[in-house]
Amino acid sequence: MSTRLRLLLAVALVVAAGAWTVVGLSKLEVDSDLDSLLPANDPAVEALAGMAQQFGGDPVVVLIEGGGDPLDKDRLPRLLRMEGELSALDDVVATFGPATTLNQIALRVKELLADLSGQRDALQQAGRTKELKQFERRYGALLVQALPAGLPTLSNADFVQSVVTDPRTGQVRAAWRQYLPADQTVAVYLRPRENLEEKAAAALAANVRDVLREDGAVPKDAETTITGAPVVSVGLADRLRSEVPRLALTAFAVVALALLLVPWTRRRWRLAPLLVMIGATAGTLGSFGWRDEPLSLGAATFLPIILGLGSYYPVYLSRTGHRRVVLAVSVSSALAFAGLLLSPLPFVAELGYAVPVGLGLVVAFSLLAAWVRPSLLDAGDEPVAGQIPKLSWSMPRGLAIGAVLVGVVGSAIGWGALAVTDLKTDPQQLLAGLPALDEAVHVEEVVGFSAEVDVRLIGADVLTPEALAWSRTAEREIVTRFGDRVQPVVTVSGLLSFLGEEPSAEQVEAGIDALPSYVTSAVVSLDRRHALASYGVAWTDLADDRNLVQSLSDALPPPPAGYRVEVSGLPAAAERGYDMVDGERYEASVVALLAAALALVLLLPSRRDALLALLASGMGTGLSIALLVAVIGALNPLTLTLGALTAAVGSEFTVLLLAARRAEDPAMQRSVMLAVLLSLGGYGVLLTSSLPVLRELGLALSGSVAVSVLVALALATLNPGSGISGAADAARRRAAAHQPADHLQPDGARP
Repeated sequence: MSTRLRLLLAVALVVAAGAWTVVGLSKLEVDSDLDSLLPANDPAVEALAGMAQQFGGDPVVVLIEGGGDPLDKDRLPRLLRMEGELSALDDVVATFGPATTLNQIALRVKELLADLSGQRDALQQAGRTKELKQFERRYGALLVQALPAGLPTLSNADFVQSVVTDPRTGQVRAAWRQYLPADQTVAVYLRPRENLEEKAAAALAANVRDVLREDGAVPKDAETTITGAPVVSVGLADRLRSEVPRLALTAFAVVALALLLVPWTRRRWRLAPLLVMIGATAGTLGSFGWRDEPLSLGAATFLPIILGLGSYYPVYLSRTGHRRVVLAVSVSSALAFAGLLLSPLPFVAELGYAVPVGLGLVVAFSLLAAWVRPSLLDAGDEPVAGQIPKLSWSMPRGLAIGAVLVGVVGSAIGWGALAVTDLKTDPQQLLAGLPALDEAVHVEEVVGFSAEVDVRLIGADVLTPEALAWSRTAEREIVTRFGDRVQPVVTVSGLLSFLGEEPSAEQVEAGIDALPSYVTSAVVSLDRRHALASYGVAWTDLADDRNLVQSLSDALPPPPAGYRVEVSGLPAAAERGYDMVDGERYEASVVALLAAALALVLLLPSRRDALLALLASGMGTGLSIALLVAVIGALNPLTLTLGALTAAVGSEFTVLLLAARRAEDPAMQRSVMLAVLLSLGGYGVLLTSSLPVLRELGLALSGSVAVSVLVALALATLNPGSGISGAADAARRRAAAHQPADHLQPDGARP
């Protein structure tokens, strides 16, 4: 096939791939949903989704600090108006705050007193003296207790204080602390609709700020904080939008500089790998769009990895005599990263998809370029003759033996430490350093909690007296046993507490009808099959007691016949994610190592090289874990994937160094050196991230590359017959052994 025809076919393929990529990129969205940090297809996450379907997503918290007493008769009506405006915002399904709750209590007390007074007057007018005496004995005390507080209105300070504060201590009652957590501080909660997209969450946060900025809504000297999982998600999306392009451009610049300064091929072709790198990155991102999969935190981290792989695989493929080995190594690396698909956390599993796809595109684009113009990736034996000294990439044998011994001991320590090292899996730890999370931590310090655990009673009708009695008993049990760590936020039993201990079915119906729908929807579903009790819990308490959610679930009384109970919430799902990752600490690394080794055994002509690559990968993984634990002291779900990366780079460096030394190819050895520089440059860019989880990943990746190349070099040095001179001498001896005697000179040399 002529070069012209090849060029036309290549252009057609590139145009088609470009169009496919552009369409995919147009569909791509950035996902900041915290669900990507939670285990996929797990009952805890499904329960969380079921709760959100009935009652909305995780709440948005509005904290107002300062500005005087929020229960002051002049401020309370403005607070009530503000809560009403917040409840009317788009995507808000329920709002609960102090002014709304007080107003509903006042209305209900008015109705109750009017009803009692009407019944008393009717008995008196009818002359039913006996029934009147019984009525006064039963309800007289209630009427007398209501008189000192005066009329039940928000403008009556005595009434407000009698409801909110404990007369014995003068402190805010426990049931009101979630609304009035501190002096001159008020908290209002908004529950948005389920599955709130990032754009809708951002619009909701902006609308809340607009309401707060309205004249009179918030005192001028007060400070406001808006937080909650939806707001943190918006903050994460904003950070990713600014961080990922910066990291990508920085990595691009570092890789370009290394390619330009290291004379690995003719100068005019040195930056050619950048085109391959850009095409592979864009194609991988486009594939997410075609899959209708948003780009999450985990997928974003693949960019520096692809930038590293995408830049040095064309360098490897420039050595035409080693393409079979390079292709075998690429398959091995792809399978190693594909092992991450087994992770229960979506943002880690996405790496198992993104990196193999990106690597496949890198190799495909490189081979396409070589097919069109064979000289494009043909570096020649000496790219710049006379300017680059030959590199033996050897170390003294004694040093190599010492390095292997240290590697064996260090890797054993690392593999052992993997079983006991702390894991950071909850969103608060993974997103540390995010300003939106700092605001959530501040709210936690003020309110006493930063997340919710939800107890959901499910049955044919959750507003029967029996179901309401169970809810009341469950709340009492939780508060009694876990009151130091858990506090009620909004519960169906608390909302209907004005009905007394044993209300009748008619009283329950009257009580629920007296409350507005935007209040009752926070605890009772429209079909009355789900009743919710939300309890606030601090992430710090969850970190100290990983079994808190399970202990709370175990403490619940048995539900009434025909009903069932589900405990859900972000803490429960995060706790489940910790348990799943904790139970699979070794799985991803071992699978990656074995998958990489199996590919090399099947594809390489030398099984000895494959076994040495497995040994190097195993030692490199253990050493990398040991170093990371020594520096950071803990692992996160991304750094726990070290085995995949080390299996890839450890196998790669070992196999290619062995092949280069065996073939007496110093140019290939220079290619490995350049690959090390490109890897360190691409991965090291993550160290500049403002998110600790990405900085830790950058440290892990860079350290893994450095350790892997040292281990590979030591093993290549100790491998018999792998040196350049050793390989050449062995080849000459084998050739001489098959030559006739008269073809040899007296001194045994070849003629």
